[in-house]
Amino acid sequence: MLSMDGVHKWFGGFHALDDCSLEVSQGEKIVICGPSGSGKSTLIRCINAIERHDGGRITFSGVSLDDGREAVQARKGIGMVFQQFNLFPHLTVLDNVMLAPMLVKRQAPTPSRQQALALLERVRIVEQANKYPGQLSGGQQQRVAIARALALQPQLMLFDEPTSALDPEMVGEVLEAMQELAREGMTMIVVTHEMGFARQVADRVIFMEAGRIVEVQPPDRFFDNPQSERTRAFLGKILTH
Repeated sequence: MLSMDGVHKWFGGFHALDDCSLEVSQGEKIVICGPSGSGKSTLIRCINAIERHDGGRITFSGVSLDDGREAVQARKGIGMVFQQFNLFPHLTVLDNVMLAPMLVKRQAPTPSRQQALALLERVRIVEQANKYPGQLSGGQQQRVAIARALALQPQLMLFDEPTSALDPEMVGEVLEAMQELAREGMTMIVVTHEMGFARQVADRVIFMEAGRIVEVQPPDRFFDNPQSERTRAFLGKILTH
């Protein structure tokens, strides 16, 4: 479904992504972890063209995600959930989820409303449909953000540290919604430090350091027998906290 081949990204003189290559098959769940500044978020932001990569090639469903009409159309098949919820504060929860299908797909209001209610039910927050984002907890807002990303019926979902802005008590409800998506077969790339989620859900876990992909392993091998000394050092710190 997704192919990254020798991808580079610079921010001025900073080499944020250094020759990154990755293949993701339909239905796979990939978790990316690593220290701050290792390039994790930049990598998935390049997939969704929020950041433009400076070298290499990214293809999605056989279409190159460089400039062009085909690339714009292909990117509609990629949904993204951010650290911050980025909901429109002046719109209700329901209107937030309805907006993209109406604007992007020119979908009529009635089917957009029906779809939005079904998605809010899917992430178990339909009872909040008529409230505004500011009236919700952080965990509730993030579940609305997941529903909004699903509204365009993406084939691939990207999650950029979706629980990092949440109070600890709210993390579980968001991870539960993501686990449900995984069980339904959604292809997912998740940047997170939630190692329990990685063990339970991931097909492969990626460790990044200094803009490079250092290690890619199934979760049992990643946690129990990492090959890289840098991976072992990272896990030694993160798993003891």
